[in-house]
Parts: sequence; C-alpha cells; structure tokens
Amino acid sequence: MAEQKPVRKKKHKKWPWLILLAIIALAVWFFASTAKVAQQSLSEETAQRRDIVTYYSFEGNLIPQTDEIQTAKEGLKVKELYVAEGDTIQQGDPLLRGTDGTRLYAAHTGTVETLFAEVDDTLQPGSQLCRIVDWDHLEVSVNVDEYDISAITEGKEGTVYLNALDAVMPGTVTEVGREAVIEGGVSFYPVKFGVDALSGVRSGMSVEVQVLNQQALGAVSLPLTAISYDEYNKPYVLVKSGEEYAVQAITLGVSDGQNVEILSGLSEGDKVYYLSNDFARFFAMQQEMMGGMAR
Repeated sequence: MAEQKPVRKKKHKKWPWLILLAIIALAVWFFASTAKVAQQSLSEETAQRRDIVTYYSFEGNLIPQTDEIQTAKEGLKVKELYVAEGDTIQQGDPLLRGTDGTRLYAAHTGTVETLFAEVDDTLQPGSQLCRIVDWDHLEVSVNVDEYDISAITEGKEGTVYLNALDAVMPGTVTEVGREAVIEGGVSFYPVKFGVDALSGVRSGMSVEVQVLNQQALGAVSLPLTAISYDEYNKPYVLVKSGEEYAVQAITLGVSDGQNVEILSGLSEGDKVYYLSNDFARFFAMQQEMMGGMAR
C-alpha cells in the first residue's frame, strides 16, 4: 500500500479582515466627525419681511430729440439767407427768400448746425436747406434685446442714471422700434426714453436705464445662501425641532440675486439653518481622504 501523506490544513490569512475592519473604523470615524463638524458649522438665519425688486437694465446714450435735415418743398432760386450756421431759431422763423419772393420757414426749433443752401443757388423740391438740432431737449436711446423687448411699451416709466454727472432723472418710453438690429447673433430693438432737462447734460453722454421687472413688497424672505436643493432641484431649508433638525420644503418667488421671496413653507420670524462654506470645504477634504484610502 502507498504511504498516505498527512493532509495539511490551509491557513486563513487574517490581513484582509484586518483591512476591512480598519476601513469600517475609518468610516465610523468619518461620519461621526462629519456630523459633529456639521452641527458646529450650521449658520442661522431668520425669515424676515423685505422689499424685493428686480429691474431690466439697459445702456445707451443721450441724443437730441430733434436732429433733422430740412428740405425745400418747392423749387426756387435763393435771393437772401436769414440764418447762419450756429444760429438758434424757433419753429416758424424764416430761413431764406427766393427771387420770386417765396420764403421758406424752419420746421423745428433748435440750432442751425449745417447750412447747405447759398445765395444764388437754384433749389429743386427735396434739395437740402439746413440741419437743425435741438440741443436743449434730449432723449435717451438704448438697444433692448429680443428677450426683453416684450416688457417694454410706450408710456412705461424708468430711471435714468448719468454716470458722468452722478445724477438720476426719470424717463418715459416714447418710442419702441419695430425693426431689429442684429449684433452677435442677437436681435436688438431701438427704444427711446423722454427725459426732463437737467443742468450740465450733454448729447452723447452715456447712461444706464432701469425699468421695473418684478417686485414683492413686504415679502417673507431669506438670503439665497440659506436655501438648499434636493436631487430633484426642489428648494428646502433646515428647521429645528427640539434638538433635531428637519427638512422643510419651501416655495420660492421673486429673487433679486441676494434675497428670495418665500411663498410657502415658512412664516416671518422662523429660524432656518444651513451649512457654512467652511464645512463645505471640510466635507470635500474628508471625502478626498476617504477616496485615497479606498484606493
């Protein structure tokens, strides 16, 4: 008979179990330390009533309300000129007299910036006489993009800011263009605002115009930093009940980029809690550490 060799028992290696236990211990430590830091890093906000207002904002320039070239309505030979370049004239003032005694009159009030006609010129109907500019009555010209133009209508009020003069004055929409100008693939429509006279204002000055968009006056609100969102992009806040924190769903309204209206879910004076930026950095660091250990 062949000699039987003794069967050796396999030795089970213990180190995989030790590694697993170490990972579990680290995970417990991680979540425990994270929860502790989270509780310490919670910031508190109180729902308060605020006026939240948003505006459309447009940039443009001041231009004369009247800047037109007057033309002859009938043919004549110029006998005498009654105006010179730089003269200030009123609507109805005579501009020139023809050899037949016919006189042509100013169609607008303003300053004669350019005089095209000269003595002995023979004018045809439509010939240019002069350019009249009314520098005393200015208006604001802005371009409004196609996404906002539906909100701009004649008669709508706005606020005009003149940066050069550190001045503010009211403005009213007087004209909304129908034909767009395309810039960078976006359609812009010319819009004009009438403004009151203001000392020191000059044509060409740059302005910013703000027109009311949305407003929520006396609304229950919170800073945007206090709002969180779930995986479905639904807004919520943390509220405290005893020693525990709970998720409270809310409905948002108007936001001005800093504060947001709370339509439902909270009342004035309610306290909410949210994680500070310091904790967010700590949490990211912890995750990176755990990921490195797992690798």
